[in-house]
Amino acid sequence: MNNTRYAKFFIGFFLTVATIAVFRWGVLKNTQFEYMDGEFPYWIQQKDYVQAKDDENEVLFLGDSRMKAALIPNELCENAYNLALGGATSVEMYYTLKRYLKNHLKPKEVIAAFGGFHYQLEDCFKPRTLYFHFLSLWEEFEAISTDGKLNAWKFQQIKTEIINALKYDLLFPQKYTAACINSKFQRGDFNHGQCQALVNNKGHMFFGLEESAPLNTEAEAPHFTVAPRIDFYLRKIISLCKENDISLFIEQLPMNYSWDKTKAGEWYKDFFKYFSDLETQTGITIEKEIPCYEPDFFGDPSHVNPHGAKRFTAYIKEKYGL
Repeated sequence: MNNTRYAKFFIGFFLTVATIAVFRWGVLKNTQFEYMDGEFPYWIQQKDYVQAKDDENEVLFLGDSRMKAALIPNELCENAYNLALGGATSVEMYYTLKRYLKNHLKPKEVIAAFGGFHYQLEDCFKPRTLYFHFLSLWEEFEAISTDGKLNAWKFQQIKTEIINALKYDLLFPQKYTAACINSKFQRGDFNHGQCQALVNNKGHMFFGLEESAPLNTEAEAPHFTVAPRIDFYLRKIISLCKENDISLFIEQLPMNYSWDKTKAGEWYKDFFKYFSDLETQTGITIEKEIPCYEPDFFGDPSHVNPHGAKRFTAYIKEKYGL
């Protein structure tokens, strides 16, 4: 009799905990705009756009936050869209382009550009790509296992990374409780407003709006070494464009006077060699010179302000006849 009572108690306890967990997951899944941080709307709006059916024949721009700030589609041509994301690398941009091709006409051409340091490291894969559920479960597993193979991880490390990704997918408390508490579920108006602004501006936004002179990340780096997974997915972007007969160009984004220090050191020699070899190996057109703009064209050490964006957009418009 006692065993029966204990069994009923534990079954009831398990069902209660499971019900609470499912309810919590459902609430958090459907209220993300209310508690996610200010980067979330940029990622979710881009994801929604590429997954929506459309028959526009567009010029696409892929890249990180420097590209998102530097290229203004509304001042470029009628059908252009900026799909860059703050913190993104070739990993996120490969899946972006792959999704886009499933739902849209193939683009007229694709122009990709990343800040130099986003060829060297992935600083946002966990805090943004996984945190915002940008990739599907299968894409997450594919990206993680690819990283493991390229870096010769042991099976235990790959398993640990996959389990960590699942914790994001299942909205584990340790991943999202702090955001819920800090936001007080009051970020909805701001996040929805940012999404609408991105729709109006065809994916463009600024990250800095003041004049900025400090050195950027590249100026402090002694050497340029491409991360294996970033190189792998950059080549996958190139292959995807070739398979679909899409013209792909790789551009370089403006630097402030950090360029003077960067160009004089070993970093740029390594950078130039990598892209020269990539151009030879793939046959695509790669710009290897990095433009240098005066400090008053930047809103922070890395991102151009409106003056810098207008200048870079005009340069791209003239160069590619858009």
